[in-house]
Amino acid sequence: MDMCELQVDVRYDDDRTTLMVRGELDLASMPGLEHSAAQAEAERSSPCVTVDLTELDFIDSCGLNALTRMHRRLTRGGRTLTVIVPQGRIDRVFQYSGLKQCMDIQVSPTAPDRPSPYGDGPGDTPAPRPAQPSDDAADGRDS
Repeated sequence: MDMCELQVDVRYDDDRTTLMVRGELDLASMPGLEHSAAQAEAERSSPCVTVDLTELDFIDSCGLNALTRMHRRLTRGGRTLTVIVPQGRIDRVFQYSGLKQCMDIQVSPTAPDRPSPYGDGPGDTPAPRPAQPSDDAADGRDS
C-alpha cells in the first residue's frame, strides 16, 4: 500500500458496523472514507458505528471534518459513532482539536502510536538541529 493511500475495511457485527481505516486521512483521501461509510450504511444501518483509526499514519483537519460530519449525520438519525485512536500523536490531534469533548473518542490501550512517515513521532529520527556558531565565530576570530 502506498503511504498516502487510504484503505477502509468494513466489518458487520450484530448491532455494530466497524470501519477499519489504514493509511493517511487527509484532503485527498477523505472522499474514500466518506464513500466507504455511505456504502456500509446503505448495506446495513447499524445503530452503532465504530471508526477504528489504530492503524492510521496521519490525519489532518479534512479528516477530522469528515469524522465530524459522520458524527452529526449518525446522531441526527439516532445512532452513535465511536472513534478508536492509538495512543500518542493521533490521540493528541483529537485532544488539541477539541473533538474529544464532543465525540466518543476512545484511546486503544493496545495500539501504540505508529511511526510517522514524516519522522516526527516517538522513536523516529529527530529533526536536525540548526548549527550553533563556534566560539571562534562568535568573537570574530578566524581559525
